[in-house]
Amino acid sequence: MNTIICLIVFIHLFINQVQTEQCELTLNDDVQLTTSIFLQSRRFCGSYNFLTKNTHQIFISGRLVDYKSHCKRSIPNANIEIIHVQSSFRSICHELNHPNSRGYFNLSTSVTIPLTEQLFLRVTSPGYETIIKEINLPSSQKRPQTILLNWQIVLRPTKEQIKPQQQRQRMNSMIDSLMSQMTLDEKIGQLNLVTLGFDVTGPILSQNVEENIRRGLIGGVFNTYTPKAVGPLQDLAMNSTRLKIPLIFGYDVIHGHKTIFPISLGLSTTWDMALIEQSARIAAQEATADGLNWVFSPMVDIARDPRWGRISEGAGEDPWLGSQIAAAMVRGYQGHDLARSNTVIACIKHFALYGGAEAGRDYNTVDMSRITMYQSFLPPYLAAVNAGAGNVMTSFNEIDSIPASANRWLLQNLLREQWNFNGFVVTDYTAINEMIHHGIGDLQEVSARALNAGVDMDMVGEGFLTTLKKSLDEGKINEQTINQACRRILEAKYKLGLFDDPYRYIDESRTQTDIFTYENRLAAKDFARRSFVLLKTDGRTLPLARSNLNLALVGPFANDHRNLIGSWSAAGDWRQAISVLDGIHKLLGNQIQILHAKGSNIIEDAPLIELLNAHGGDIILDGRSAQEMIDEAVEISKKSDVIVAVVGESQGMTGEAASRADIGMPECQKRLLKALFDTGKPVVIVLMNGRPMTLTWENEYAAAILETWFAGTEAGNAIAEVLFGFYNPAGKLTTTFPRHVGQIPLYYNHKNTGRPFNSTQLTEKYKSRYIDLPNDPLYPFGYGLSYTSFSFGSIRVDKNELRGDSDRLTVRINVHNVGAYGGEEVIQLYISDPEASVTRAVRELKQFKKIFLRSQQQEEISFIITTNDLKFFNTNLDYVWEQGDFIIHIGPDSVNTQSTLLPAPRPLLANVGLVTSSSSPISQHKTKASISRSPSSSSSSSTNSSNSSSSGSSRSRSRSPISRRSRSPTPDKPPTPSSSTPPVTINNSNVSSSLLQQQAAAAAALFSSSSLSSLLPMYSMGLFPIPPPPPPPPILPAVNFSPEQIARVCETLEENGDIDRLGRFLWSLQVAPGSANLLVQHESILRARALVAFHLGNYRELYHLLENHKYTRDSHAKLQAMWMEAHYQEAEKLRGRPLGPVDKYRVRKKYPLPRTIWDGEQKTHCFKERTRSLLREWYLQDPYPNPAKKRELAQATGLTPTQVGNWFKNRRQRDRAAQAKNRQQYGIGAGSYSPPSSPDSSTT
Repeated sequence: MNTIICLIVFIHLFINQVQTEQCELTLNDDVQLTTSIFLQSRRFCGSYNFLTKNTHQIFISGRLVDYKSHCKRSIPNANIEIIHVQSSFRSICHELNHPNSRGYFNLSTSVTIPLTEQLFLRVTSPGYETIIKEINLPSSQKRPQTILLNWQIVLRPTKEQIKPQQQRQRMNSMIDSLMSQMTLDEKIGQLNLVTLGFDVTGPILSQNVEENIRRGLIGGVFNTYTPKAVGPLQDLAMNSTRLKIPLIFGYDVIHGHKTIFPISLGLSTTWDMALIEQSARIAAQEATADGLNWVFSPMVDIARDPRWGRISEGAGEDPWLGSQIAAAMVRGYQGHDLARSNTVIACIKHFALYGGAEAGRDYNTVDMSRITMYQSFLPPYLAAVNAGAGNVMTSFNEIDSIPASANRWLLQNLLREQWNFNGFVVTDYTAINEMIHHGIGDLQEVSARALNAGVDMDMVGEGFLTTLKKSLDEGKINEQTINQACRRILEAKYKLGLFDDPYRYIDESRTQTDIFTYENRLAAKDFARRSFVLLKTDGRTLPLARSNLNLALVGPFANDHRNLIGSWSAAGDWRQAISVLDGIHKLLGNQIQILHAKGSNIIEDAPLIELLNAHGGDIILDGRSAQEMIDEAVEISKKSDVIVAVVGESQGMTGEAASRADIGMPECQKRLLKALFDTGKPVVIVLMNGRPMTLTWENEYAAAILETWFAGTEAGNAIAEVLFGFYNPAGKLTTTFPRHVGQIPLYYNHKNTGRPFNSTQLTEKYKSRYIDLPNDPLYPFGYGLSYTSFSFGSIRVDKNELRGDSDRLTVRINVHNVGAYGGEEVIQLYISDPEASVTRAVRELKQFKKIFLRSQQQEEISFIITTNDLKFFNTNLDYVWEQGDFIIHIGPDSVNTQSTLLPAPRPLLANVGLVTSSSSPISQHKTKASISRSPSSSSSSSTNSSNSSSSGSSRSRSRSPISRRSRSPTPDKPPTPSSSTPPVTINNSNVSSSLLQQQAAAAAALFSSSSLSSLLPMYSMGLFPIPPPPPPPPILPAVNFSPEQIARVCETLEENGDIDRLGRFLWSLQVAPGSANLLVQHESILRARALVAFHLGNYRELYHLLENHKYTRDSHAKLQAMWMEAHYQEAEKLRGRPLGPVDKYRVRKKYPLPRTIWDGEQKTHCFKERTRSLLREWYLQDPYPNPAKKRELAQATGLTPTQVGNWFKNRRQRDRAAQAKNRQQYGIGAGSYSPPSSPDSSTT
């Protein structure tokens, strides 16, 4: 009877309930399996046969079909086997599919394996990709099960096993065959890129789009996205054209697609290449789910003039750092294989020199020497080309008096011949038509010149479409040039896999699973807070207290949503963004009192408002007068303890065609700030802007300044966490902030002059200086403060010279976190060349390292210097190094560094001693051997001479390059622990048990006086208590604790449940250099650290401890509970509501337990993937299952009948709520879908 029931249900599931899954698995680093595999499967657990424990009877049947035949042609001669992963993929049983089997196969076996191990089905066939599919085994230990599976497996022809040369041959063969059938009009049509007008940056010239697609006269479409919009256009191309050539779809995905990240300039201030690459990868995932396969990003233009609006889209002023970021962005967008459905073609723009526009006016003339181009502006383009970018976009400007789109030297000699670029070139919006205004010809002339120069695709202008045939007849161009351009477009489509599947990017189901997900929003928040730069802090105001605080939140951006996502966030919905006010409310709720007032408008210039609003600026003036708004802000400020002013410029004031002559704070916001300063309360300025601004006056009076840029969708949550100390800001500027707009252009890697100005010689006139302003900037390149302080030791090198290209030199420096909090620091290495065949920059960034140090932790940082770091372009534009001396500078920014003289690469065996310079000709300040960077000053500390302190002790700089005059005297910051204080020495010698117990008891009693709320977090990057605790008692550093003693103290305090004292004890330990590794050898210490981190809410440290150290079975239960509870609390904080059973299941599935704290013994915490498709599909048929059906579904899914019933109940409640919300807010009928406006209303 059981067999009959099993057979009936199995047939019902196989015929009516089939779900498509996509499976990817990599066996090793060399072979990437299953680039695109579609497995149509359904699992059913049928009758039980009572075999031995953990023994399962498995029956697998199905059919193998060919992908290219649209699943109609079967595949014989396939080897099908069940493999055991834990025994090196040992085959348990296999079947060789017979040639006459028509693709059908049957496989059965009885297996006995531990419940924690896995089985897979592997299918191999000559000429096809290998498929590996997991066999989901039941999780119950009580009784074995019979597992019946029926899979239709779609095999795709193998690409990875074909050599690149063979792949190229196949592509060429296919394209040759296709082009031989194309008419001249169809070839020219492939060079035509049109817009349908979602977002435009010029006149809309595209007309008769549908008719031109039918005639094969369009190669691609941009400014159109979503599968519903893209699908019909692709249908036209595939069903109405003669040769059925698919279209390519592009869009401006600059800093996120639907989930918006910080603007590109903000992402660059993270100095984190892995993070930047991840942001591009997520953007590509969302873009491809929305029907796109080509993005107009990254913008890699070097910009030195902050008046230029598009500085917000780039990576700043440094060519080396810009090159690293450009390569990371390309890797993120394109991945390792463009044929995968979650990758897109990246577009390098704007080629070239677009950021060098004169006077910072967009589209303006660029005029510079070739050596400046090669040395300072072209490296990021080259780095992106070397990273494999598939597309280049030309710029609007001219180069050597020839517009870029018609510049043959630029597009042919440099790009294709010198750099070996093999992708396609597209113009910017109507760039060919705009060459007419440059005065080099009419539309026919400029179109011919662009094609001959190397342009392959005309964006919107349609000059190619209307004039190339005439130019061909007149001999201005030849057909071979048209063929080359057409071939490059077809090659791009081939690489994207569009000829295999034109609809691979058009999948409406992905819009629900891959776009604006919970995980993407978590990433957006992390990107945002890592991009913030602390420009000034008085050492007392930030971070803010989390309780018993009256906070005045004022400013036009305090409760603003529209401007948070910044410029070029075309597909983003600003209504989904979290404002600062909402972020603070979600973070702290009623723990503090928040008084809010707008205070002022963003701007009050009527002509400027009209201009911005005409192009989506959305600036709405308040109905009250300016004075009324200021009075309201002053009134609530007088009732507060601290004022947070959220000010800056609107998103419409930055970006394309948004150049500003005055980059200061808008006048109406300045009046608001002045009124707030006059209250005498500490004012924290939170900046929202897309460019460096002149903040000299604001820096003088503000207690703290936090640069947040336009931080994206999660801006409010990220700003709140940083203000209240849940995250320690660590961003570093990638552009220079001038004191005054008259200093522009101002950048750190400028050339020297014959009459350099020394800031100490104030009466010298005949120098390169301003008579009314200092030369140095307000905030230099690489600058950024933290809630902690770092001290730099002296520079050490392992030898005195380099001897040629193959030689290497190691530079070392010790960095010590001397502050109270854990934090990140970016150690920057610059090199200057005091004597060369051409003039060189005063210093150039060559390397950096970003590290995290716990409070009082010290670490040695090393850099490897080679001759490649010393190379530059000479007058012949050769990239060379020259014999001579070089100076190495290391520090926290480009100004506050210490230096050492490095004898240069020498072909002769010269013996030159190491020279340490007491003063650097590069820096305007005297250099010293150790750098102390304290947040109590608004600038980093300067350096000491190397022979003044060989121990690397911390010293304060005598003067600051930033004016910090305050309105009233302020008390000094509590002193940080001195490096001369004797540290705790970890002693491995044996001690008597009585002495150990006495010291443990003494230590436990020593920390009994303070509460947990005042604890200083151990190794903290997350939670920062307010106010900071006092320095540790003087007795403890003199006590020499061994690791055994520390472990005994931790065990005692943990057993007593006194987390307060345990935290203070761990915080007080000052570990001697070189002995820190001894503490991680004791599980009791590690468990105590994890426990304290959990109670402090420092989950990042908790995860690090649990994932990187192995624990014994006795500790697993407690650590497993902490792991899951931490993830639950993080999810609840982001969503703003308690988690239900289904939500908790998703969290457990997303964050499975690491093997360091789980060996299979706790099944309640081991969450293997379970199929929920059966529940979802049955819900669509019958939302109210009867008890018999609940039991059947529970048996099939591994849940209990009660869990199944709760799942259906929760699903019905969510659907009713979603329908009611749609009807109320959007007028949408029942059953329609509307995207959530915040994580609070996210749907399953």
